[in-house]
Amino acid sequence: MNSLYQKSHTINSLKSYFSPYFIGMTRPTEQKVFLLFLAILSMQGIQSIRFLYHWFLQKVSSTKLNAYYYLLSYGEISLDALCRTTIQIALSCVPAELTGYPYFLLIDDTLQPKFGTHFEEYQVMFDHAAHNGNNYLKGHCFVGLVLCVPVLNEGELTYLSVPIRYRLRSKKENKLDIAAEMIVQSLPSFPSEKQVILLCDSWYPKGAVRKAVSAHSQLELIANVRVDTSLYDLPPEPTGKRGRPPKKGQPLAIQEDFQLIRQLGDYYIGMRKVMTNLFPDPVYAMVSAGNTDNPSTYRLFISTLMPEDIFSNAALEESWEEEIIEKADVDQALLPFTLYGFRWQIETIFYEQKTFWSFGEYRIRSKVGIERYINFMAIVYSCMQLLPYQQDQYVHLKQKSTQVKKQLLGSAIQEEVFFYTFVSSLESKINSWAILRAFDQWCNKKRYLQ
Repeated sequence: MNSLYQKSHTINSLKSYFSPYFIGMTRPTEQKVFLLFLAILSMQGIQSIRFLYHWFLQKVSSTKLNAYYYLLSYGEISLDALCRTTIQIALSCVPAELTGYPYFLLIDDTLQPKFGTHFEEYQVMFDHAAHNGNNYLKGHCFVGLVLCVPVLNEGELTYLSVPIRYRLRSKKENKLDIAAEMIVQSLPSFPSEKQVILLCDSWYPKGAVRKAVSAHSQLELIANVRVDTSLYDLPPEPTGKRGRPPKKGQPLAIQEDFQLIRQLGDYYIGMRKVMTNLFPDPVYAMVSAGNTDNPSTYRLFISTLMPEDIFSNAALEESWEEEIIEKADVDQALLPFTLYGFRWQIETIFYEQKTFWSFGEYRIRSKVGIERYINFMAIVYSCMQLLPYQQDQYVHLKQKSTQVKKQLLGSAIQEEVFFYTFVSSLESKINSWAILRAFDQWCNKKRYLQ
């Protein structure tokens, strides 16, 4: 296997990229994990671990199939350590001139239907989107955490989104507790003075997630919240009279106390500083409505950061704050509302991994094994995003989609593996049958991929 690393340019470069993930692993574990990474990357459609073994793993290693199942379910692999490594690699891609810009954490959950009751944590769940025409879905629920970091792409600033952690929710676990735990565990990987903004939908800004935001000064929140969230005016000025002054002002109604006069596209927008029961300090509230006469079109957003404080630590000759405002045709007051749009990146990642990366095609019964396999897939997905910013030979792939990069690198890996197995069969003895079998395998593989 060492000769494969030495003689294969693409595989050797990937070995260099993935090497930080192997710190603390034994040599056999490291080899099997790396081969799984290569197998996931080289296969365009994955049906199971057995499928990966049949088409890739057995060609480059003598390790048996059961060893990979054992690795996923019982191997000594820390998913928290793998998450920290992905964060460190992502942060290393941020150029020095962009270190003042905030990082974004995106949290959300996704449902994965499974057909079979032998999977651990298989359960019937409410599906608000009714993907299968039914309000209930049988399968698994994954809570995902995505990191967005600023990078330069042909001189222009953009944010790169990479999945850093997945957790499979059990029947007894609460999604808010899982989300808060993942968020808190990721924070030590960021510089202590770094501003990290959490973006989430209306399910998450409560319970354990709200407590996590309140308990960590570097963590801020921009979120969609329920329209019936209690809002209050700012506390009145002290009157000088005896007694404790009120902590909140008069209750506010989003349809009456917000002036929806600013139009953003097809929406009317209104904003003001308010008090809530969620946080002790004032927050910035934004109300949008597609039709001011229809209460069902109203949406409410809050930000623990005021618009003027979001880019207070960033300084460039041409401020990106001004650039994003100009592109969105909005003023600074709408900046939190505009930044909330980054949250859609986690939906895009869910879609791509389910459509192009065979996210739900696992045949592993244990919860631990399922979580590890899904996180391995997330690491390979992150590699496709970060590799062009890590190694110069792939810089031309920066603007390519994740799927295109996967296809190109996967094809390169398959070619190098073919020549490795081809040459290995010739090194022992000149055996025409070995040559024919290797060539036949390659032709069958090409036909399968087509």
